[in-house]
Formats: sequence, structure tokens, C-alpha cells
Amino acid sequence: MPVLTIASSKGGPGKTTVAMLLAGSLAAEGRKVVALDADPTQAFSRWAANAYEGPTFETHAESDETRLAYLIDSKAGEADIVIVDTAGFGNRSAAVAMTSADAVLVPTLSGEADVTEAEKTVRLAEGLARAARREIPTAVLLNKVRRTQLARHAAHEIQVAGLPRLEASLSDLVAYGELSYSGRIPQIGPAVIEIAGLLAELRERGWLPR
Repeated sequence: MPVLTIASSKGGPGKTTVAMLLAGSLAAEGRKVVALDADPTQAFSRWAANAYEGPTFETHAESDETRLAYLIDSKAGEADIVIVDTAGFGNRSAAVAMTSADAVLVPTLSGEADVTEAEKTVRLAEGLARAARREIPTAVLLNKVRRTQLARHAAHEIQVAGLPRLEASLSDLVAYGELSYSGRIPQIGPAVIEIAGLLAELRERGWLPR
């Protein structure tokens, strides 16, 4: 079943929040979800154990690249979807997670430096795919978007750089900020519409089970 790795070369673009939203939303659908926390900070796995309120899903914290590779391989045969939350490139497990993935999702903020780092991540994923001699589709997700000229500029720069980008995006909403300590996937408001749009597009791409 699909392995979706969420990656970025820098901290702060919301990798863990996106992983939380996807894992919780898919578990609520009755999917068998396995979430692998490859970040040494273990923010995702602590959230899943201590804060998350929703249908359960399997979670493992593993930042060692060798053990992570074996874990991804074993869990891919058991789950409907494996979601891997990674640290930055300084952690070699991120490269393992991207190489092992069926798809790589790259969250980015709207700033120029953020878009530059997103491009680095996409190019690394492309290089890893070439080294592995197989296709690993990658796409950028604009996250924490404020509907401003800056966001439009970021979308334009992503296009100019030739980076694949999702049509879906996530806004800078309070509901997402609250998620890390409330443990509840949004059930009302504009966040619900955005999450549904993200899931639908990822399914259309074949990155999530239909």
C-alpha cells in the first residue's frame, strides 16, 4: 500500500501538522494507518500518544535510518497507508524515507527562503528517485497560507521553478494551530473544506487509498 513521506529541508513549514491531519482524517474513515515518526524530536509520536483524540492508528518513533528502512518495508505490507514524518536533511533518515516512498509531499510557507528550500527538497527527491531507478512523484503543498500578494507570488515562483504543486493548500487557520495540543482533527469551519480538498487531490493522484 502507499507510503507517503512528508519532507522539507528546513524546519517550520508544518510537516508534522500535515502528518497529523492526514493520519487522523484517514483513521476516521476506518483506514488502517501506520504513522512513522522519523524526527528525533518525536513531536508527532508524542502528540499521537498524549494529545490525539480520535480513532486509533499505529505509530512508531524511529529516527535511525537503517531501522526506519526495515520498518517502512514491513509496515507497507500491513497498512492501507504509511505516513512518514521526517526531520530536515541533516537527519539521514529523511533521505531513506524519501527513497522508500511511493510519493513525497513537500509543505512550504510563502516566503522566498521557504520556496527556495522547497525546491531543494524536490530536487533531492528527484535525485534519490534517479539513484533508485524508479519514479517517486513529488509535489509542493502551500501551507499556512494567507490570501495575500505574497502567497500569489510564492505560487508563481513555484511555477517558474518548474516544481509540481498541489492545487489544494492549507490556510493559516487557528484550527491547525490548536491541533498540536487539542488533539482533535477539525470538524467544523473552513479547515474541514481544506482538508477534504487535500485528501481528494491526493487520492486523485493515487497517493492515498480511494
